[in-house]
Amino acid sequence: MKTLIIHKKITFKIVAFVTIVLMAITYSCTPDAVHIDTSLKLPPVTLDTSDWVVTDYTSQEDNDGEGAGNGRVFNTFDGDPNTFWHTCWNGCTAVPPHYFVVDMLESKKIGGFVFMQRQSLSRNIEICSIDISDDNSNWTSLGEFTLEKTKSAQDKPLEQEVTARYFRFNVVKVYDGTNNAALAEIGLYF
Repeated sequence: MKTLIIHKKITFKIVAFVTIVLMAITYSCTPDAVHIDTSLKLPPVTLDTSDWVVTDYTSQEDNDGEGAGNGRVFNTFDGDPNTFWHTCWNGCTAVPPHYFVVDMLESKKIGGFVFMQRQSLSRNIEICSIDISDDNSNWTSLGEFTLEKTKSAQDKPLEQEVTARYFRFNVVKVYDGTNNAALAEIGLYF
């Protein structure tokens, strides 16, 4: 009888030990619950501008009045905030309204725009509007955007994503109230 009691105690201890080991393994191998916050959004992806082409504009400074290489529309998408577009003033008179059209060469999804004012904060645009098109003939307005007079990039997301090949940037109002306008950068993202 004594052997049976010892045998039951050893068996119980072995079973208890195995149970504890299995529980430890189970708990250590069970991953924690993962909670995914679906309200978070990824940062915007800026569209590549290397193939963009200026197809139309009302005015640009062609006579290097803003320094060699400055004043042209293509400066607004060259990725350099120190270069800029400026309406014509050296040997000519800019007459509003001002706009320029860019062909992205293929339809792109657009979720918003990033604007950067001329870094000298001269001739900065207060209000602009954007139109989009797939054929450079029929245009849809995306509305007006109010820009701050600051050197920092200004993010202007759209209420809903759109698709277009062309966009037209329109100057509505400049801060200094003159007929001239300037812009360092315009970027699109999805």
